[in-house]
Amino acid sequence: MTEYISQAQIRSQAWKFYFVAVAWPIYIFLLPSLYASYRPWSIAFMIFPGVYLFTWMSCLMHECWHKYVPNINNDAFYYLLSYMLVTDPQMYKILHGHHHSQVNTYEDVEFHPLGRIKNLTLKKIHNLLEIIFGVIWTFGLHMFIVPRHPKYKAKFRESRRIVAIALWFIFYGTLGVASAKVFSLKGSQVGISLAINFWLCAFFIHQTQMIEHAGLITKGDWNQRNVTTRNLRADGIAEKLFLWLTHNDVREHTLHHTVVKIYSRPFPGKVPMPQEAVYVSMTQYLAILRQMLTKGYSPDEHV
Repeated sequence: MTEYISQAQIRSQAWKFYFVAVAWPIYIFLLPSLYASYRPWSIAFMIFPGVYLFTWMSCLMHECWHKYVPNINNDAFYYLLSYMLVTDPQMYKILHGHHHSQVNTYEDVEFHPLGRIKNLTLKKIHNLLEIIFGVIWTFGLHMFIVPRHPKYKAKFRESRRIVAIALWFIFYGTLGVASAKVFSLKGSQVGISLAINFWLCAFFIHQTQMIEHAGLITKGDWNQRNVTTRNLRADGIAEKLFLWLTHNDVREHTLHHTVVKIYSRPFPGKVPMPQEAVYVSMTQYLAILRQMLTKGYSPDEHV
């Protein structure tokens, strides 16, 4: 597989980490002023460059965990991007390996923090909250569940969570105060703009994850479960816009699970997809969400 993507191509990705690390603080600094001036129209700015940068940071943080790009300091960027994404870095370190080993099962706590919810009413409520609030909902569950989970609690450190929360407030508090001072804004204008921005970002980044895995509970061994991971078709306007906004994360996501050591996301079309790969359109994805809300489970759920 390595012949499809050269080391030179992989090393050429390094600039993205530096760019995003600078672009995101500048965006956050400018956002409250644009919100104060344009109110509803500032939503467009929150989607681009806001969601575009946020989903990019999320992809690059994930790449740092896998250490795909050798010519950067992966650990330093992993922590920096994690804090800017308002996450606790230890959570991803604890859970992401099991996301790969337990993919498309209820044992994947990263994607199914509550495991299998047998009560259909509670499951529908959970699905609704997950769809609306995205990673805000799932990360909130992680923060509550991981410290108590029998498999993970020994790895969890409360001191690291305190440090993470402190750094969130320092980073966003400093930028928020600076923006308010420079642009003569009210605290409410800063707070509301950041809250709307993070909800939009959390919503969109989780849609990529849900296209790939939502309700996808598959019987079989590791290889069989990996190959059922969904991919978004790239032949419609809605699909192309979504893939562009989210940096092709869901275009060939099956490859990330079947040939995990290959850094394929930035190079669509370079590595052949498995013949059994599953593709969905945006319309089909919406139908999956509809069934999750009305029936409580996905058409792909087999338990």
